[in-house]
Amino acid sequence: MRMEEKTMKLPIKEHLERMERVGNPDLGRLGYLRLDKNEDIIGFPPEFVDMLKKEITSDFLSAYPETGSLSRKIADHVGLDVKNIYVTAGSDAAIKAVFEVFVKKGDNVVLLDPTYAMFYVYADMFQASRIKVSYDKDLSLSAEDVIKAINEYSPALVCIANPNSPTGTVLSPKGIKDIARAAAKHDSVVLLDEAYHPFYADSSIRLVRDNPNLVVTRTFSKAMGLASARVGFAAADEKIIGALGKVRPMYETNAFAVKFAEVIIDNYSLVEKNLAEVKKSKAYLEEQLRAKGIPHFNSHANFILIDMGSFDKSLAVGKALFDRKILIKSGFKTPALRNCIRVSMGSVEQMTRFMRDLEAVL
Repeated sequence: MRMEEKTMKLPIKEHLERMERVGNPDLGRLGYLRLDKNEDIIGFPPEFVDMLKKEITSDFLSAYPETGSLSRKIADHVGLDVKNIYVTAGSDAAIKAVFEVFVKKGDNVVLLDPTYAMFYVYADMFQASRIKVSYDKDLSLSAEDVIKAINEYSPALVCIANPNSPTGTVLSPKGIKDIARAAAKHDSVVLLDEAYHPFYADSSIRLVRDNPNLVVTRTFSKAMGLASARVGFAAADEKIIGALGKVRPMYETNAFAVKFAEVIIDNYSLVEKNLAEVKKSKAYLEEQLRAKGIPHFNSHANFILIDMGSFDKSLAVGKALFDRKILIKSGFKTPALRNCIRVSMGSVEQMTRFMRDLEAVL
């Protein structure tokens, strides 16, 4: 006689059972004009892609990745010492490592609201309390607002994206310095994500030299044009870099990502060319929106928030553009952004197509 089978209860941590994550939709995005995720959609010339292909040899494929050369190139590129650089699988991995090292159950984490979604995810993952510093209706927020929260809650970690996504707003380098110094009085670490540098040129990365509680993260997925490679880095005081190294996997970043990142740094003029094109296309789109009386927010990143007048209309515009093979972001839950769509910048030609189709669906 067959024994009655027992249904196993998986020992998943209770707080993870309660977490909700939104997966990435399987849309086959390569067939669309991708204005939804703030990638570099201008792309690189064929000869540059051929150059990358030539780096892939049999020995390259069979060897474990080495990050030393990339770390040195990044250090030279940003004006820091190699001891201040930690190469990761995208800036997400760097951010997660910071949480893993510094945040324990019950700690307070100060966050802008709204901000980069993974800050919320990692705060919940490591069972911290979210302390939100919210934007006003006009998307204004000051360093003093953040410092007030630091002084009130003595957080383990302060998370700031600069420029912030999805708002496109910034805090000045002086504001970041003031926040880091205020946080130091509470033994708090400040995590500054500069994913949208150099669309906003006023970086605070060199402040890590004089602020041992500051960690700056960057990605190669935006301006550097390597979203598929998943490579990024953290810059911080040597002691923090050593602590982050204790939680890293044996081989975190794959060799393709490392090599491609090295090549793009060596050919940075291609990035600068695309940056100049994005600047022109952004000016074009802003001019078109003003001329047609369509309200929008000023942005320091490679995207623009456009006010559609209502939440339902923002969803309808997103659906109508999707039907025209154009992807944009809509459906924001934050009150100040509920009526908005977010549009990434490409070339002037790509934004001309977007504006033509936007007018048609409106």
